This record gives sequence, structure tokens and C-alpha cells, in this order.
Amino acid sequence: MKILVVGCGFAGACLARKLAEAGHEITAIDKRAHLGGNAFDEINAYGERIHKYGPHLFHGEAGSIAVRWLSQFTDWTKYEHRVLAQLSNGRFTPLPVNRKTIEDIFDVSFCSTDEVKSFLENKQKKISEIKTADDVFLSSTGQELADIFFRPYTLKMWNLEASKIEASVGQRLPVRLTYDDRYFTDSFQHLPANGYTRMFEEIFKHRNIGIELERAFTHDMLVHFDHAFLAMPIDKFFEFRLGKLPYRSIAFENRTTKVSQPAPTVNFTDRSIYTRSTQWDLLPNSERSSSGWSTTTLEIPCDPEDNNDEYFYPVVNSKSRSLYQQYASLASKMTRITFCGRAGLFRYIDMVPAVNIHLKMADDFISGS
Repeated sequence: MKILVVGCGFAGACLARKLAEAGHEITAIDKRAHLGGNAFDEINAYGERIHKYGPHLFHGEAGSIAVRWLSQFTDWTKYEHRVLAQLSNGRFTPLPVNRKTIEDIFDVSFCSTDEVKSFLENKQKKISEIKTADDVFLSSTGQELADIFFRPYTLKMWNLEASKIEASVGQRLPVRLTYDDRYFTDSFQHLPANGYTRMFEEIFKHRNIGIELERAFTHDMLVHFDHAFLAMPIDKFFEFRLGKLPYRSIAFENRTTKVSQPAPTVNFTDRSIYTRSTQWDLLPNSERSSSGWSTTTLEIPCDPEDNNDEYFYPVVNSKSRSLYQQYASLASKMTRITFCGRAGLFRYIDMVPAVNIHLKMADDFISGS
């Protein structure tokens, strides 16, 4: 079959490669000038490897389907990500919240994890039914920690109070009773040794795959293909006939400095426009500049309309989920089109789940199930 794949990020890459290996003729297009979607990285003038759309930290379970499949296309560099939050007094403390964070904020010292647990339980608010992200914050950390680490960040990130966001958003960050300061605890935490872009180049390198970059999707393309996989906003495909689904975007501000951050990523707890800053040469698959200059990238959450229609994060709540289901119902009647990816499925999908979902999607298509 002749198959169109729209989007050359994780979703499109997995689909294109699997379908090509099954003998289908693939045309993969992307409106951007590069492969890799939001995981695209490149080497700058200082020799640093920059993730153009914010830090992508690969983590999952060793031996999982996603890790095994991607390992065909890249070698790996071990890396366990650590994040510090900068407090209003200029000091830094670990995130996610752990024993050290609690000791720093409340100026206390603990002799055991049981003491940490008891202290935290006295801070936690008893909430009978967890409905919102704010419920998660208050029930897991209490008022003081929520006001420092979670409520300001959530407001900047989503342009909504935590009480207006569903609970799943607040459940992504754990609270630890130990000094474990790793951002993730998965058994496989690595970066592609030669970067994400090189990995994507290898995935797309197949005789049955043709790539057309800087080419946006138009409806008239569909007549030339037997099937299309669309990693694009589902509401945009239907020309917003039922209304617009809400998304948040991120604008990036690069700076060069000779002052190194205390951690690769620093989160800001203040009420400025910035959520976090990443220093790229602190990642192990990046070179350090001999000039002494380092590049840091600050992130500014915004609406897609203010950022060249770049869609990053679906804003999922009961209203938007209902609207998506209406669009999904329209899509289900189109037998030659499958929506995929974060914008097509209207859900936040991290890298490992994205690989798993779209490998299965390709297998199901190949088997006809």
C-alpha cells in the first residue's frame, strides 16, 4: 500500500519504519525542516548538543519493547537526570520533593524515614475525594510545599489554577521520604549517544521510506494514498467545526553565560514568566565549550497562537475530553485515516509510551486487526 505519514517525531518514525519493513511504500512529511519532532537536537557553535524544544530525558524499563526497538538505531549514554528548584531566597533544593527538600524548607533534621513520614502526614490535608491537581498537591505535601513548588508552577505552565486542572496532572511528580534526588527512578535512564536526531535519521533510513520536510499537510494529498497516519491536531484536520481543543505551548529563550547552574535543569518557584532553565553542556552526550561559555535555555509557557501554532501539551479536563471524543467519533467513520501522536490522540504521551503505542498501532494495521 501507499501510505502517508504526517509528522516525523516518535509517532511517525515508529509507524513509518514498521510499515516500511512490512513492505508498504511510505511518504513521511513534516511541516518543520527537520526530523525528530519535539525531540530534535543539534550541535551549536560552541559544540553543545541543544534540544531545540526543551530537554528530552529518555527513561523506561530496561528490556522493555520500546528500549529494545530503539536500541537497533542508537547506542546509549547512561544519564540519571537531577533537578533543583530555586527558592525565593536564592537557595536550591531538590525536586521532586524528597527528605532533603523537606529539611531545607522547614529547617528541620530527621533521623529516619519514619520521622519524615510522620512530619509530612501532619502537613497533609485530608481530602476524601481527589478530583483536581490541587487536591493531589494538598493531600501529598500540604499547604506550604504546594504554595512553593506546585501552585505557582502550575499556573505558569497551564495558565490555570491547580484547582481547575484534573488530578492526573498533579500525580506525575512523586514525594519521597528518602534522599533519592533522581528525577526518574526507571531502570533504564539514558540519552542517545549521538543525539536524538541521529537516532531518527537511522529509523527513517529505509528503501521504502521517502521523506519530505518543510511540507505541511493538505487534504488534497489524501487522494494519492491508500491510508494516512496523521500526527496532527485532530480539531485542525476537521477545520475546528466542533470548536478548538485547548493546548499549551512553550517559547524558548537561549542565553550564553560563564556561570554554571548547580544542576542540568533548574525549576523556578517565583512568579516570573519562566518555569525552568536547562544548561546543555551538563548533559553527558554534549561537549563542553573550550571558550568557557555555556548555553542555557529558559522556558516560557504560552498559547500556541502566540508561538507559531506550536502544539506541545493538551489541556485535558472534562470539557476538552468530551470535545475530543466528538472529534474521535468523526474520525472513526474515516476508514482510510488514523490519527496518532500527542495532537492526534489529544493526550500527553512521554517517549517510551509513544514508542509502545505506535509500534502496536503499526502491528495492528499490518495484521488487519
